[in-house]
Amino acid sequence: MTDTRTVAEDEDPVCGMHVDPDDAKARGLSLVHADHLYVFCGRGCFLEFRDDPDAFLMADYTPTM
Repeated sequence: MTDTRTVAEDEDPVCGMHVDPDDAKARGLSLVHADHLYVFCGRGCFLEFRDDPDAFLMADYTPTM
């Protein structure tokens, strides 16, 4: 992966929603990938990212809800 986009620490990388990181961690909706902690709004976004994280981190990916 060469060009990656920046994801804020409270941003769901799949849909772009802002998420409380502590709440996401408590609900099991966080994941470490390439030494970065990502948080998710729900299980669907978590599972999509888990299955193919690089697709959601590409520079040309635009999160949409």
